[in-house]
Amino acid sequence: MTPLPAEKLFFIYLAKADEWQRMQQEDWEYVSSMARFFHWWLRRYFDLSINVEADILPVIPGKLFDRMSLAYLLRDHEERGKDVYHFYLAYFKPFFTDCQTEGYTTPNFGMVLWDRPDDPGVGETKRFALFASENCPRVSHVLAHEALRMKGKKKQQYFDNVHKVWLQHRDKCRPYLYFDSQFKRVNSDGSYRFATIDATDL
Repeated sequence: MTPLPAEKLFFIYLAKADEWQRMQQEDWEYVSSMARFFHWWLRRYFDLSINVEADILPVIPGKLFDRMSLAYLLRDHEERGKDVYHFYLAYFKPFFTDCQTEGYTTPNFGMVLWDRPDDPGVGETKRFALFASENCPRVSHVLAHEALRMKGKKKQQYFDNVHKVWLQHRDKCRPYLYFDSQFKRVNSDGSYRFATIDATDL
């Protein structure tokens, strides 16, 4: 039986409580534009029309997220409702993953490590360039798994085939796809806003 697509895709940007206002000021413009981009990307490459939202979640010490882990994110996902595809942009790597990236996926759930520049004083241009070149491809990798699963594909297609493409990218024998702020394809040596796995054959 083909699984029904989730009601919506909800990106959740995690930020430590004492940093969330700075993270919102520095990162939110990119995160919110990336959410809009992936709404378009899912429709363009997977024929999936799904509502996409994004929000920032301050992690408050002493509460549910006292010790951040994959297990806590999975519990948060269940409490929010499994009919929504929750995608966490986290400041930590999952302890366990069978995905060949710094992320994790299971039905209607995804997470990736969200890298930030080591230098806190780096400007917006370099910061957004890092997000585009490192974080955006990871997000597209995990999204591709779930998009194909939503389409009713078998595990070889939604899991193994995505990893084959990912390894081709990592081995530098296949370039990512690059897009500008208007979601138009551009060259990697130009000005790009987003980079994704090449989903044309998936």
